[in-house]
Amino acid sequence: MSQALRFFGVLFLSAITLMQISAIAPAAARDKAQTTPLSFTVNEDLLEDLQAVSLLAKILNEADYSDAEILAAAKADYKRIILTLYENGYYSASINIRINGREAASYSLFDKVGTVNSAAITVNEGAVFLFGTAQILPLPETTKLPDEFATGQIARTSVIGDVADKAIKDWREHGHPKAAITDQHLVADHRADTLDVKLQIDPGRKAKFGTLKITGNQRMRTNRILKIAGLPTGDYYTATQLNKAANRLQATGIFSSVALTEAAAISPDGFLDITASVTEAKLRRIGFDASISTDEGASLKAFWLHRNLLGGGEQLRFDADISGISGETGGRDYEIGASLIRPATITPDTKAILYVIYSQDVEPNYTLQEFSTGLTFDHRISETLTASVGIKYSNIDTDDAFGQRNFSLIGLPLGLDYDTRSNKLSSNDGIYLSLDVGPFIDMKRSHAGAHVTFDGRTYKELGDKRSFVLAGRIQLGSILGPDLQDLPSNFLFYSGGADTVRGQDFQSLGIVLPSGKTVGGKSYIGFSAEIRTFIRDKIGGVIFADYGYIGRKSSFGVDGGSHSGVGVGLWYESPIGPIRVDLAVPADGGARLSSINAYIGIGHAF
Repeated sequence: MSQALRFFGVLFLSAITLMQISAIAPAAARDKAQTTPLSFTVNEDLLEDLQAVSLLAKILNEADYSDAEILAAAKADYKRIILTLYENGYYSASINIRINGREAASYSLFDKVGTVNSAAITVNEGAVFLFGTAQILPLPETTKLPDEFATGQIARTSVIGDVADKAIKDWREHGHPKAAITDQHLVADHRADTLDVKLQIDPGRKAKFGTLKITGNQRMRTNRILKIAGLPTGDYYTATQLNKAANRLQATGIFSSVALTEAAAISPDGFLDITASVTEAKLRRIGFDASISTDEGASLKAFWLHRNLLGGGEQLRFDADISGISGETGGRDYEIGASLIRPATITPDTKAILYVIYSQDVEPNYTLQEFSTGLTFDHRISETLTASVGIKYSNIDTDDAFGQRNFSLIGLPLGLDYDTRSNKLSSNDGIYLSLDVGPFIDMKRSHAGAHVTFDGRTYKELGDKRSFVLAGRIQLGSILGPDLQDLPSNFLFYSGGADTVRGQDFQSLGIVLPSGKTVGGKSYIGFSAEIRTFIRDKIGGVIFADYGYIGRKSSFGVDGGSHSGVGVGLWYESPIGPIRVDLAVPADGGARLSSINAYIGIGHAF
């Protein structure tokens, strides 16, 4: 309990420090803004919105500007401000924009302004208009309009646009691809301060998907494109199915661009043909990745990819990974592998992956060589949910505290991933959940068991994009079945290092045997928390704390030990993702309290 209190106490104190640091950055910008010769006279509730849309305010904050830029910005502001007022329900406003005391609208673009001694925007917004009549017809029976589109609600222009878009979208989802707004009646009553809105929709004919025509393909076979797209020809049209077909084609990585276009008209027999225009990407691709930490050393990864091996979308990929370079723990680890990936196997949303991998691990507590091969089927259930099932054979030679052993395993790996993050390298919203269950049989020992892991991540943004992001992670692992001495070393759980507890040495926490040697445990619990914020335009800061627990038994929190770490980091928001540097120390005392571990990589820790 004391370690848990220390864990969250350090995180809280670090958060206060980070808030103080981030508060320093805007000071210079605020000082500069105070010298800007632009005044706003407007309702305080509207001030922030109007300042945000004003081009004149932006131009005057720059060190150098021309007469033409000043006048163009001021003239554009009339429209920008009036549209912002409409969005807030003001339809009887008056706007004055004066430069050196003269109305900006009276200048021609060729006039000379000279030195701008004064610039002022004055807005008399008038009364807030409410919806009088709020009507859009006809609608599908299942359509529910937003509560904001009703008599007595503020007449915001965005509400009107959203309602029109929703109505058209709902008709398209009900099989009417040519639904359109055919008439609109908008009248502002300045005596009653109301806005009457009447929109008329023509749903058009109901249609079924017709022929999918393919253009632009060169090496890729047309029949395979049709299979991957999976457009349900003969079924009633829905925009969702059309988008799914486009997303399936784009997700293969074979095409640099994909565009699905509907025919101009529905055929007399009720079918709507679709044309898929594709552009094939370069056949081959190579990629690299690198990371470094003070304890584990450097890691280098590379791959070579052929996007379309046999003309049916088959991807051949070779991977190589070297880690532990100049590390302080273990030795160099190697992994090489090859995989053949085929999209649209069994169903349009299922891809098959045939792979073979050889690896060698030299870790602080064991050495291991593994050869594995298998076949996996990944099925995309929805945009956010993916399931996988496969079969795998592994031959493992290991040398650890239990001596030299060989394992011959057949496994049935099962997986389920749920991901709503908008950016996987730099997440500030959504959640990620991953569950992997791997039943296995040891053919040499006649033992059966299961390797179960769970990874959950969540993100919460506080304020705007330049404010704080709270990120949390929980990791769980358990091995059911055989005892410790009957399991391969790489099945067991350790804690410490970049992916578990930063600040603690790599794999420094395990189970200590009576002989004094350390092996991994049969259960693992890990918690991580981060507070991230931007300090400058593309430079961010982070403070974090990690906690890890390793147990001797499969049950969580039984007969084991724990440790924790805290740290700070900086990152630069590059075009390829955040390039991040972290410094961390142990948070639970001991001889290593003064040691500092550094971690450098692309992307946030989670």
